[in-house]
Amino acid sequence: MTLLDRRNFLTAAAATAAFTLAGKSWAESVATGPTFVIDPTKPVAHIPADFTGLSYESSQLVHPTFFNAANQELIAYFRTLGDTGVLRIGGNMSAFTSWSATDGPEDPNDKGVESPDAGKSGEHHFVISPRAIRNLNSFLEATNWKLIYGLNLLRGTPEAAAEEAACVSQTCGPRLLAFQLSNEPDLYKPKGGSSDDNDRWKYPEFLAKWNTFQQALAAKLPNVPLAGPDVSYKKEWIANFAADTKGKTFLLTGHYYAEGTPTNPDMTINRLLTNQKGFLSAIVGGMAVAKKANMPYRMSEGNSCYNAGKKGVSDTFAAALWAGDFLAQTAEVGASGVNLHGGGNGLYTPIAGSPKEGFSARPDYYGMLFVRPLLGATMLQAELSAPGENLSAYAVQKHGKVTVLAFNKTDKDTVLRVQLPAGYTGPSATITRLTAPAIDATSGVKLGDATVAANGTWKSAAKETAVSTKGLLLLKLPAYSAASASFT
Repeated sequence: MTLLDRRNFLTAAAATAAFTLAGKSWAESVATGPTFVIDPTKPVAHIPADFTGLSYESSQLVHPTFFNAANQELIAYFRTLGDTGVLRIGGNMSAFTSWSATDGPEDPNDKGVESPDAGKSGEHHFVISPRAIRNLNSFLEATNWKLIYGLNLLRGTPEAAAEEAACVSQTCGPRLLAFQLSNEPDLYKPKGGSSDDNDRWKYPEFLAKWNTFQQALAAKLPNVPLAGPDVSYKKEWIANFAADTKGKTFLLTGHYYAEGTPTNPDMTINRLLTNQKGFLSAIVGGMAVAKKANMPYRMSEGNSCYNAGKKGVSDTFAAALWAGDFLAQTAEVGASGVNLHGGGNGLYTPIAGSPKEGFSARPDYYGMLFVRPLLGATMLQAELSAPGENLSAYAVQKHGKVTVLAFNKTDKDTVLRVQLPAGYTGPSATITRLTAPAIDATSGVKLGDATVAANGTWKSAAKETAVSTKGLLLLKLPAYSAASASFT
């Protein structure tokens, strides 16, 4: 046994020693544990290569050094998540932007960042210039990502929006995926912002204003690509919008936050990892509307808890497990992509930091990186049998390789019995684990026993394999962890 072999053996032995099965023997667990049966002959959905995405407030564009080809560290973080993807610019601050057709004085020392909106009231004003768009395009070219760009429907004018859109379209060219003419219009309160729901826009008011903006954009850009309605939660608006803008819109979008206001004590880690009501209503409901309209659907903004997240929940390892599982669930139901919201040092932001202080990967980022095998793959039909256990598992196939992504969202170790498809006879599977010291840990998250480097790069340091016997792969899943198994 070489020194390296001995080190790998001791590492595996230590991991096995730390793995307990709540009183069950290994043989009992293998015989009675949860099972996952894959059927590669029944593909569920093709997952686009640009499925993964990030979302930032429009106000970030007032700092042109941020989305810029010179920001090499941030470019590396994007490329590590995906060879391609979708950057969405929008958010609540899009309603406080204005367009300037000329560049103002350049401030080479401006390295500012804008965090997600924390839901605090107040007026803002952000002026976006052609320089910001040129720099944004250079960033997109460097990352090979695409762009969804939000315009100011609430406080802007059709004429200004058309001028801004023309600049973005001419500058970004094929990188531009779509414009959105709103951000959560179902929450707009143009009459003064009272807490009364009757103060909010009704759908006909929104549609009438949307049409005036669409006409102004189409006059300048006859083939302008549009997405929407980018609602907060009202899926009935999505259905109406699909019908009322047929031929003008090619992508339906909506938002999803797994938990509500962070001041609510009920918004906990346990709720984040167990509650499925919101997902079924927003994502599954949105997809049902999109399928009926024969249009793609993208979750264009969302995260664990709105108003920039909740301390002790959104910034913990629980958010990594949630993010990875959420992306896989959303891919399984057929959505075209997910844009997790972030920016600056927001509690839930996938990438924290600035060009001045440097960047770091937060828990959400690790969850997104864990499910990178989804990108460009085919989701396979598979059946998970795990009565009473908070487990989830998915199987995807790409270039002849099948990858199982499994999440254990409980405080007990378990073993997942993976029944391999016929024809997959490789002697072993490569295992990559998503781990942390504790479910509420805010640091120490690792993927493949490695962290994302400060320069945005990542490489697995794990050497774990699992041997399959007679078509059965036994995948250990320690409490509060995720693991992937790849085999051919």
